[in-house]
Amino acid sequence: MMDLQGQFLIAMPHLADYFHRTVVFVCEHNDQGSMGVVINQPTDLSIAELYSKLNFMMKNDRTFDDAMVVAGGPMHTERGFIVHKNSLVDFQHSYKITDELCLTTSADVVDTFGSLQAPEKYLVALGCAGWSAGQLEQEIADNAWLVVPSNDRILFDTPYEDRYLAASQLLGINMHNFATAQVGHS
Repeated sequence: MMDLQGQFLIAMPHLADYFHRTVVFVCEHNDQGSMGVVINQPTDLSIAELYSKLNFMMKNDRTFDDAMVVAGGPMHTERGFIVHKNSLVDFQHSYKITDELCLTTSADVVDTFGSLQAPEKYLVALGCAGWSAGQLEQEIADNAWLVVPSNDRILFDTPYEDRYLAASQLLGINMHNFATAQVGHS
């Protein structure tokens, strides 16, 4: 079985569904299936606004950058998925992705946002992407995805609109050079 956990999936240009021109960070990959979050589809909700809504505007001593919540995928769109650097704070529902990164699904991580207790870097997604056992491997074999090791700079710091191109450049390719139709189909 391929080891895809902690990798980026780069959608091939011919994918025309929800995943058109997306980069997915694979958070979990095992015999039961795979789960990840799309990292390059920002919503119109900022992390500061999310924090305020969850805390009913009670605390205003926090400082936020201009990061946005991303649309993490078509499944569980009502749930939050936070990919973050390891933190000194233990959160209720965290899952180790790599030695440096975790996925947390409990609201206690959101309570730290804008404070010194917040993880050093984090990405907030509403929704996720999921695949049943063997499904993702088959999609990769069918040339729907390219796989590349993840990169913290792209995951957390690269502007959302540049993440697709930046991820493909990790492979030394420019996705703009690919035809929009699959090879072998006319």
